[in-house]
Amino acid sequence: MSWEWRLYHRDLSRTEFDRILEYLEGGGATLQQQYTDVFGKIRVEDGLISLAHPRIAREFLVNIGTIHSEGFIDVLLRRRRLGSVEENFIKQLRIGDLFVLGGRIVRLIETGVQEAYVERADGQLPTVPRWNAAKMPLTSGLARAVRRLRTELDTKVRQNPEDVGIADWLVEHYHISTANAQAIVELFRAQLSVSDIPVGRKMLIELYREGSHAHYFFHSLIGRSANDALSRIVALRVKQRIGGNALVTIDDYGFLLTLRRFQELPLNELRQCFDRENAERDLAAALRGSELVKWQFRGVAQTGLMVPRNLPGKKRKLKQLSWSAEVLFRVLERHEPDHPLLIEAYRQATHTFLDAETAYRFLDDVQEFEWKLLELPVVSPFSFAIYASVIKENMMLEDPTGAIERIYREMYAKVEKATSSLPPEKRERSGTFRSHSSHT
Repeated sequence: MSWEWRLYHRDLSRTEFDRILEYLEGGGATLQQQYTDVFGKIRVEDGLISLAHPRIAREFLVNIGTIHSEGFIDVLLRRRRLGSVEENFIKQLRIGDLFVLGGRIVRLIETGVQEAYVERADGQLPTVPRWNAAKMPLTSGLARAVRRLRTELDTKVRQNPEDVGIADWLVEHYHISTANAQAIVELFRAQLSVSDIPVGRKMLIELYREGSHAHYFFHSLIGRSANDALSRIVALRVKQRIGGNALVTIDDYGFLLTLRRFQELPLNELRQCFDRENAERDLAAALRGSELVKWQFRGVAQTGLMVPRNLPGKKRKLKQLSWSAEVLFRVLERHEPDHPLLIEAYRQATHTFLDAETAYRFLDDVQEFEWKLLELPVVSPFSFAIYASVIKENMMLEDPTGAIERIYREMYAKVEKATSSLPPEKRERSGTFRSHSSHT
């Protein structure tokens, strides 16, 4: 046994190590009784490890360095093809999620081999925007830098009602244009006029009611991937408390939880949904209801040589690989949830696709934050980007850029109207509407 092998496996428990050997011998506990010849790669006799068959070496050599490539998934409404979406997009979905394709809102009801099956959901609110697909997500490190900027600028704006020198400070320290600096100061002023600035150790939640829906904007500035993980934990816990569906929209700067009006929760119950205890368990439970792990398993099965992409002398088709991985995933998920490749798929889902560690660290700290729930008559400027990612999906006949610009102007007009209706003393301190706050 080489030193590299020993170093790589030294952190494994004996149980985990034996489980990996069991997989290499015959595919795992569930498969080895009938499919040892198919999945077996090694033979263990008298404490010695050898290859199960000479062909294993050839298969290893033609597959070593395999990089899982993602393709496109056909979306079918009954038997009619609506179009296709990227595999990476399907990973984000859960059964029941609503999205827009071909100019109509559809609900995901099942996925198959390179196919996703949907039904019509006319008139309903999409839960998964596609507009940010080509946008690089905000990392947790950059999110911390944005939080520091907000904290510094919040202090300056509150201490300087006339904004004297604030734009110049932004130009000097962040090397931006004067026009952009002035726009940032204006944005902060507008935010303060109806709400608060989510800075430092402050957990700001904004509630905006729209028709039969209650939109909760959580300003958890920890990066998009971490917000994705955090929102799955919180949404699961909200659903466990009140039942029904909790629709989630994630963003670089936080996430939006959309509930029915009868599902509204007070601040103390929302706060309990951010408890650190059992966060790993709840994230795993949330992922079991998603498509992410299943689609992640397809790549793991290829790199783990359970479903080799290449055979000596030929290359397997993508649909063949997907079909094999689909069948194996369903078997292992039901009969062997501790299979090493399935565990690896969950690990990649939580630590590669999602940023679970940053989400856990946030949960460790957030209970010591100052918590504030504000009920707003309008969507605040800081929440508009999250809100826009939802409403853009309903804009079938307008240019998205022009439509968002128009709605943004309308929102600003509502902010100004809401501010002008406040008493002078509240306007002076850039106060808020009815609020509930707590501090530990």
